[in-house]
Parts: sequence; C-alpha cells; structure tokens
Amino acid sequence: MSTYKYKKDKLSVPLLAAVLLGLFVMSALLFRHEVVSGNVWAMGVSLGGLSRTAAEEALLEKIQELREGPIVFTAGSRTYEVRPDEIGLLIDEYRLLGSLDGYVSSAPRLWPSFLSKRGAKTVMAAPVTVDLPETRDILGEIASGLSEEPQGSRYEFVGRDLVVVPPSEGQVVTREDVALALQDIEGTRVEVRYTPVTPPEGSDLPALSLIGEFSTEYDVHDTDRNVNLVLAAQAVHGKVLNPGEVYSFNREAGERTVAKGYRYANVVVGDRLEPGLAGGICQVTTTLFDAAALAGLDFPYVTAHGIPVEYVPPGMDAAVAWDYLDLKIKNNTDDKVVFGAWVEDGLVTVRVFGKPDGFTYEIVPVTVAEYPSPGKRPGLLVETYRVKRLNGEEMERELIMRNTYQPSYPPPAK
Repeated sequence: MSTYKYKKDKLSVPLLAAVLLGLFVMSALLFRHEVVSGNVWAMGVSLGGLSRTAAEEALLEKIQELREGPIVFTAGSRTYEVRPDEIGLLIDEYRLLGSLDGYVSSAPRLWPSFLSKRGAKTVMAAPVTVDLPETRDILGEIASGLSEEPQGSRYEFVGRDLVVVPPSEGQVVTREDVALALQDIEGTRVEVRYTPVTPPEGSDLPALSLIGEFSTEYDVHDTDRNVNLVLAAQAVHGKVLNPGEVYSFNREAGERTVAKGYRYANVVVGDRLEPGLAGGICQVTTTLFDAAALAGLDFPYVTAHGIPVEYVPPGMDAAVAWDYLDLKIKNNTDDKVVFGAWVEDGLVTVRVFGKPDGFTYEIVPVTVAEYPSPGKRPGLLVETYRVKRLNGEEMERELIMRNTYQPSYPPPAK
C-alpha cells in the first residue's frame, strides 16, 4: 500500500505544474493591459514598463513641476534661477501625451515590468518651447549670471579670521549656450555648457595678523537703524589697502539713498537727534576709526560729531555725511592691510589685519574745556591722542583730532 501511494503522489506533480502553466497562459491571453514598451524616456522620466495610465500621470506630474518652477540653470558651481514665465516656458501636454501611442503595446498583466523596458534608450521629443520677451535679454542675463571671472590669490574671511585663498579658474557662458540648453530641457534643473578660463598666475600674498580690533554696542530692536549699520559695514568689509593707499568711506559707500536700501533713523542735527536717511551709519565709521587707530594707521581726514554719541566716549567718534564729512584712513605700513566688519548680536566689530610693527597703541581722549549750558549737557573741547608704546613704555603721543562738542540735550530715555 505504501509503495502505491508514493507513485500516485509522484505522478500528481507534473499534472499540477501543467495546470498552473495552463492558468498562466489563459491569464496572459485574457488579462492584458497597455504598457510602454522599450527603454523609453521623456523629459527626464523613465516610462518603459509603465502602464499607459501610469506613464501619463508621471508626465503630467513633470509638466506641473516645470510650470510651477523655479527653473534653475547650472554651469559648474554657479546657478541662476528664473521663473518659468520669465523665459516664456510653453509645454504642449496634449502633443506629448499623444506621442505615447507610438510606444504603447498590449502585454499580460502578470508580465514583469523590467521585461518591457529592455533595449537601447529612446528619448521622446519633448514639446517644450520658450517665448522670450522682446524687451528683455533674459538669455543674456542668465549667461552673465553663470559666467565668472578667474581670480588670482586673494584674501577672504573664514568666520572672523583672514585667510589667503589660492587662484581659481573662471568660466564663460554665452547666450547661445543657454539657448542650446533650453532645447533639451527635461526638468527644473537645466545644465548649461561652459568654457573654463585659466586663472592668472598666483601671486604670493603675505599672511596677515590681527593688529587692531574695536567693538561698539547697538540696540538689536532698532530695526531701521540696524539695516543701515549692515549696509555701512559692507563698505568696509574685505577692503584691502596697499602700502600708501588711502581708504575713503564716502568713496566706498557712495551716496546713501532709499534705492540702496537705507532707512530713516536718528542722526545728529545741530544739538539734538532727529530722523534722517541712513541714520546710524556713523557707528560703523566710529568703530572703524578706533580699530584703525589701535592698528597704528594714519588719518588724512577725520572729524567727530557736533554732540557726543552714546556708543563711545567723546573724542572717539568719527562722523560721516555724504559729500562733506568723510573718514579717510591711510595705510602707512610696508604691507597690505585688510578690514573686516561685522554687525551681529548687538555688537558692531571691526578688525584690522596687517603686519605687526612691535608696538601697541592706545586711544586717549582728553577733555580740555567744558562749556556749561542751562538745561543741557555741557559743551566740550576734546583732544584725541594716540599713545604708542613699546613693552609698556610710552614712545610717542600723537594728536589725532581736536573737536568741539556743542551743548546738547540728553538723549531720550529708552
């Protein structure tokens, strides 16, 4: 009995396999659907092996992504971003979906999808065009934004430390390069070809050390004034002075205007504070003046305010006003000098980097006379000296500035 049962079970295995094969063949014949056959791509999307419905959904999702933007052009490490409407991006989705017909065939539902996407890569033509505005050379703007001048050795800041950066190559992107990239746009990121430009031979820049630093406090809640501080600091930060060169704040910052982002805040007018455009920027020039004085630099032109300011003692401030008051600093050393300026966390800080000369410097304001005035703070005559020391011993005392402050009303209580 046992031998007979074993033979019966053994004979049932081929029968079962035949039944399953028959069922698979019947399902393949009866249950079919439309799929994209071959290694087909469109607009950067792989469509091979997808059902007709899934392929259409994938393409519509890509079209929506393109229409929402932004479109980011890249060339090397540089990028330039535009909205789709700025380049007049047009996508014919009906033509794109209709072109699927040439790649769709019937396949069994149980057929593995990878078997339907074999073969050489085929890219469907993407009906994407651009309707460029006549009044704007947007392709030229993109090309310019992606181009970069080669640079030789230079100074840059890492945090608040000054470092020497080696030469770096540049690149040129033409209007034609951008137009060519748009012909094959596949997504919101568009790769643009570019031509590398060899950098100039590196010059050996000397490593510089911190030779002067000064900070002043500001009110972090005074938003408009703080915007002015940041803009003024940009006219100082990273400035390199060669030996004998003179820095001018007015030349670097230019005229202070609303178009440049300056706002209204308190400025010194006569013997009081009143709102004025670019109010507060003198705190940056004051901080720069004191840092440069501590570094031992010279001042072809510097003047204090008409009344004392809150952020430094009398005799340590430096006023500027477009076209008639300036702060000028001369690099009187034999090496380069670099300024760094920061407006952060309630402090305006200026650092001066150069070659140490072995001396230390101190700013010493001396009140020579007072001029009382009823109901006001007294007027002052202040002489500002810079004391030069070697190993703590005074070597020289130089008069930097003499200024008369008018009697003034106390600043308003905060």
